[in-house]
Amino acid sequence: MKPLYIGLIALALLGSGVAASSVAGFGPIAYITYHIISNQGNENITILPANIDLGNLTPGMKGNVTANATITLSKADNYTIMLLHVEKLKKDFSSFVVEITIDNQTFNVSEDNPYHVIQLQNGTYQVIIKIFYTVSMNPKGDLNVSNEPLLIIHPGIVKDNGDHGHGNHDHGDHGNGNQNSQGRNDNQDDDQNDS
Repeated sequence: MKPLYIGLIALALLGSGVAASSVAGFGPIAYITYHIISNQGNENITILPANIDLGNLTPGMKGNVTANATITLSKADNYTIMLLHVEKLKKDFSSFVVEITIDNQTFNVSEDNPYHVIQLQNGTYQVIIKIFYTVSMNPKGDLNVSNEPLLIIHPGIVKDNGDHGHGNHDHGDHGNGNQNSQGRNDNQDDDQNDS
């Protein structure tokens, strides 16, 4: 009888060991979550962005909103401030103008003039952002937008390649020479990311 009990105990232990190993062999033994924020290319800029909510809009509606951001620069340079998603904005708004005040200088970026170059010294700047808009009578772009980047800042003068999404810009021409400090309108009609 003892051998029978010992055999049953051994069989039970063997069975539970196989069951445990099969669960462990097919199940995850670790989980990981992370988000890497790359500073590559922007090591001289720290930004506390403005969060702008236009709320519920209706066709033909006009309005304006003001928000503030903070930018800290570690070096003096020319900086390009660019309005993103121009083609998408053109589909939703008949007018969309962003008035930006930084370092006692005020300038506009818009659907027709999407970026502006400004020369700034190192330091911390409060940025006042005012948006003036008129919703199109027949909006046909994205009708629901949530936490999408609207304005970006790059060191240097951006060579416009027609892409006003986020990324794919040539950041040449750094320095403090006499650069064009007015917004430019080169080839903005080819917004491939927003089609």
